[in-house]
Amino acid sequence: MSPAELLTFLNDFHRDTLALFKARLDNAQSVAAYDANNGYQQVIGRQEVHLQWLGDAIGALGGTPADSADQVSGKASRESAKSIIDADARDQKGFIDRWTPVLDAVTNARHHKLLHLILGEMKEHLRVLEQASEGRSDLLGRHSDGKVLRGSVMAARPKN
Repeated sequence: MSPAELLTFLNDFHRDTLALFKARLDNAQSVAAYDANNGYQQVIGRQEVHLQWLGDAIGALGGTPADSADQVSGKASRESAKSIIDADARDQKGFIDRWTPVLDAVTNARHHKLLHLILGEMKEHLRVLEQASEGRSDLLGRHSDGKVLRGSVMAARPKN
């Protein structure tokens, strides 16, 4: 794969990752269940790191990432939390299924490893989404004294 082809590949991967990230930010605002929202926050945090890695890789090849994560709509959905999470999981699985077979075309060892690492974490994110859809209260582990935390979070901070 030539450097120009690699740059195009990384930009396409970045663009698809960014689309998932933007949708996930909106989805997290509509999922108020404590454990599910905390799962979303963990996944969003890792996706921010993935986007930074991809941006750095694109920059190292002389390119500029195709879009900005700052351009997020911030619209809350009226769908049920379960349907939002299920749709998010389907999108995540579609991303994984679409990109996994083509990663071997990347011959640069550093970028090949980077993309495989990101997809591996995305598979973990899919598991978190699937468990959130099931209503699991132990998405991020169990409390050491067996306490189960319940409740919900606000979609946004209140304005003073």
